[in-house]
Amino acid sequence: MSSKIVVLFLLLVLLTIGGAVWARRSVTQDFAKNSAPVITKQAAMIAGYQHWTKVNPEPVQMDQQVAAMCGPAYIITSNLGPHQAKFITVYFSDSIGGQSTEAGGWDTHGFNNTRMYPIIEKRHLPITDQTLPTLLNDLDSRGLLDETLVLWMGEFGRTPRINANVSRDHWPQCYTVLLAGGGVRRGFTYGVSDKNGAYPAKDPVRPDDLAATVFYLLGIDPATQVKSLGDRPVNISDGKPVMGVLA
Repeated sequence: MSSKIVVLFLLLVLLTIGGAVWARRSVTQDFAKNSAPVITKQAAMIAGYQHWTKVNPEPVQMDQQVAAMCGPAYIITSNLGPHQAKFITVYFSDSIGGQSTEAGGWDTHGFNNTRMYPIIEKRHLPITDQTLPTLLNDLDSRGLLDETLVLWMGEFGRTPRINANVSRDHWPQCYTVLLAGGGVRRGFTYGVSDKNGAYPAKDPVRPDDLAATVFYLLGIDPATQVKSLGDRPVNISDGKPVMGVLA
């Protein structure tokens, strides 16, 4: 079994690759004794602030959301012993939000006379710019990025056309996922959309293929079957690993 860690950044509340976590519990016999304690939001915020000040010695203004998302950088890089959890999920927010620059996630449809771009410009993009690179740079500087697979994703993309609220709606036909470390290529883009960003034009990747790629990088056969609670055989993935993204 591979010793790699998976860190999954979720832009929205729904967990589309959650099957990876569930299947890992089934495949790994000693999961229970090797699982890590639950890290609370408050603990992550404290750890995130402490770690941020070490990585960024210059005084910076950090709100609670940034601190909570920086926490995993500290937790992951400081405690990578054999008894740590192999899967760490980081939610952007505890609600789908989308109507405020003060709280909430990426559900920015323009409801209640709000607008998507001013909200993500003031809230979502700055938080992402501060947290995601910090985690990746920190893992890389400690020589841990090759052992840690980071995924930054939501469950779908956004409509290529602006809606009546001057915002965008759900669009699962074409969207982007970021992968870093864990055996994937650096500075590389896989797949191409059409000119409108509406549909894949080259090398499309299904969610099942993404899950299969994660399993492959962890040393788990993507064709493995596990048993459900009703003793029904279930494939952990129906996709194929995307070999073109591997280093």
